[in-house]
Amino acid sequence: MVDISDFVDFGDDDGNGDGGGDAADFAALKDCLQALADAIASTNLAVINSAQGDPQAATARVQASVGALKRFHDAFKVLKDEGPAPEEEAE
Repeated sequence: MVDISDFVDFGDDDGNGDGGGDAADFAALKDCLQALADAIASTNLAVINSAQGDPQAATARVQASVGALKRFHDAFKVLKDEGPAPEEEAE
């Protein structure tokens, strides 16, 4: 696994005055990917628990998956909101 902290100075700014920057984008991307990986793993474990006949464990894994997807959504909104503003169309 590659650690992006070796490549990014998390104190830099992209110079546009919004307080964000490439480092914030990388941190948000890392959060997105981690949450998505957690959701996939929890879903897989839910299927395994269900196949083993353990509905309580499967329910707990599904709830964990939903929580991870909510974290993914929140982290993805950060990436989406930091993008360039769409330009207004000329009339």
